[in-house]
Amino acid sequence: MQKFIAREPFTFPNGAIGWRPGGPFDCLGPYAKVENCPIHGTELRRTCYATGYADTYFSVPACTRVKGKYIAGYFTLDDGAISFRPMDRHKDRLPAAQVQED
Repeated sequence: MQKFIAREPFTFPNGAIGWRPGGPFDCLGPYAKVENCPIHGTELRRTCYATGYADTYFSVPACTRVKGKYIAGYFTLDDGAISFRPMDRHKDRLPAAQVQED
């Protein structure tokens, strides 16, 4: 699942640890790999990976796995704290007891 190299750590205020590629051409930032990343709308924290470069100023395409199932979504920042937001089409793959409605 990991697409980008992850060399330099960065700790977010919510305890998630982001890894950036580093070097002079690092245009991805600390999103190559994010450990302990909270999944929005749940109590879960998982390792998530960037799947592409930022498609807007506010989000980076990403993915993770929960119980072996692939979940696509994106990273976003809320007051400097990162979170992974799953796509609606993959929310049914999250454990039912964990999902909270917005």
